[in-house]
Amino acid sequence: MKLLALKDGVKMSGLSDPYASSIWDFALVWYQGADVEADCLVAQETYGLDVTALIFALYRARLGQGFDAGMAVELARTLSARIIEPLRATRIALKSMPRLVDPHTSALLRQSVKAAELDAERLTLNALAGLKLEGAARSYEASLLAIASASQVQVNSEFSALLKRLALAAQNM
Repeated sequence: MKLLALKDGVKMSGLSDPYASSIWDFALVWYQGADVEADCLVAQETYGLDVTALIFALYRARLGQGFDAGMAVELARTLSARIIEPLRATRIALKSMPRLVDPHTSALLRQSVKAAELDAERLTLNALAGLKLEGAARSYEASLLAIASASQVQVNSEFSALLKRLALAAQNM
């Protein structure tokens, strides 16, 4: 996932306090952290993690709430595959076909698709936030490790460092 709210001219309503109870507000503020966007791309592209599941895990850690990592990963993957990824593919296709269609019209449609992709990411985060509380609260890093384990990602030193950076960005909000 690449949160688009902070890039490429897509405007969102004002950011609220980073400690607000909304998972969306949390995601927007966290995603602005130093190197978070780049680390999320690595988590997604290199390790196959769904970034919405990572955000959910960090959000629950911030609230001191437990969760079922397997359920979170399954829900995030399902919504991503059915809604987010098709929109992302369309957005990328529109960017790479400037000679086939009018560039201005293509750019306008791309902006609309980008906004729909953002809405789909928000929908996914809200669905995740609705998962029942389960188990004990975890630290930020332990919450991310639970998502990685449920995603069957092998932990190595590079991956562990990546998770530590993402957790630290959430702790420092």
